[in-house]
Amino acid sequence: MTVHSPRLRNSSGAELNLRSQILFQDQTRTRTSDLVTAVGSWHKTYVHESSHWARYHGSTVGILLSLLRRTRDQLAAYTISHLPRQDVEHLHEDRSSGLPFFSFERYPKHAQGELKYSELDWLNLYFAYYLLLDPEGLTEFDTATWDMRAAMEHSLEDMWRQGAGMEMVECPDDVRVGIDGPLKLVHTSEGPLTTRVLFECAAVLDELFQFEGAFIRKADPALREFLLEVLNGEYGMPCRLARALAGRTLGGSTVLALIDFALNPVVPGLNSDDPSVDWKELYPPYRFVTAAKAMTGWETDLEFQYPSHEATVHFLHMLAKRSGLRMGSVASRLSDLSTLREAATTPMHLSARTPAVSLMCASRLLALRDRDVCSISHYGVNFLGERATRFIKPDRDMQWLFPVFQVSQGEYRWPAEHVGLDEATDLLIGAAVASAYDDILHGVGPLAYDHLPRSLFDDVGQVEALNQVLKDSTGLDMGWHRT
Repeated sequence: MTVHSPRLRNSSGAELNLRSQILFQDQTRTRTSDLVTAVGSWHKTYVHESSHWARYHGSTVGILLSLLRRTRDQLAAYTISHLPRQDVEHLHEDRSSGLPFFSFERYPKHAQGELKYSELDWLNLYFAYYLLLDPEGLTEFDTATWDMRAAMEHSLEDMWRQGAGMEMVECPDDVRVGIDGPLKLVHTSEGPLTTRVLFECAAVLDELFQFEGAFIRKADPALREFLLEVLNGEYGMPCRLARALAGRTLGGSTVLALIDFALNPVVPGLNSDDPSVDWKELYPPYRFVTAAKAMTGWETDLEFQYPSHEATVHFLHMLAKRSGLRMGSVASRLSDLSTLREAATTPMHLSARTPAVSLMCASRLLALRDRDVCSISHYGVNFLGERATRFIKPDRDMQWLFPVFQVSQGEYRWPAEHVGLDEATDLLIGAAVASAYDDILHGVGPLAYDHLPRSLFDDVGQVEALNQVLKDSTGLDMGWHRT
């Protein structure tokens, strides 16, 4: 059994892998003899690839998912490091027999001691993460038999307790997170609407925004026609659903604002110390549906003018009033780190390095959002007109709009102006070890590595060195290219 690897995809083949937070670039975008079209194709595709990073880390749902993932990984690290010898033997026996150590289908497998509670808490955190992002990471058995409400409430509670006084507000000792209303997914005639699809729809709309620019309008019209064709598929589902719910056609700028509203839910402990939230206010697809319905009979400035900070802030404020849903925010400081070098060198557990980078970037993007909401909500406008001139000599805040770590043709890439080879390697090792926990506890067979640079695993010496780091961290004789 291979553990699901969550990703935000690009129609041309690129993806932001959320397991490692690495952007895997597409290399097939410039196959044309027309230089203008080649440059335009590269430009719009890079906008799509990078927009996932900015929108994910610049939204409260992205921060929520990062915190849930960190909580799950740190629980896994603690659980594995405290396994008695007998349970370590059982773990290896189970995996060699094709049976995950922690499994929804076999729960409760561990009936005694601390492991009994760790098993339930870990499965709840795994379930909550994929329920919020995309239930394709869960099986039909998982969603049909698991207690959805208990999983969400307990996971939000565990996450809050771990982040209290740091990334989240102080947590009362007796706090009990409560989710009101029925916990249902959003099903449409085209299939389920998920948070992942909202991200991917927004990225295509960001690409289409590039055709407002004077340069790309000179490119082959087939580029734009291709994107419109892409919107006829899954990526365009939110556009069609919004049109049906509003009872009229909504422009791309308006749909982007609706998606931004949906991706910024109220999160207990992140927004305030209120432990209660309605499911329709927490779950992005329901937020999108409610927001689209609120567009009935309401024409806004965003439908008639180029998106601006002032117009978008006003739209989001009015949308909150019309929909009855609050716009999420972050009440505390997400990170005390200021540079990637600090994230690589500050003493912390290996499982904490990737979320440390994510939360540091999120902190900077939220500050940018406060000054210019369109830099996140309408990401594509960053590369048009006067806004694009900011990248000629960008200030420090602009760097956070782009993925920090990338893989191009299987090779690992990092911003050399911010971290050196040793520091970039340490951050990659942290991502590899943290992402291995899901495989160790919930998978079988060799550890997966499709979320990591391929070149790392072409060198036997590098693989053995990485396996040794994993063994030192977990105490388990397990690794990549091993069963």
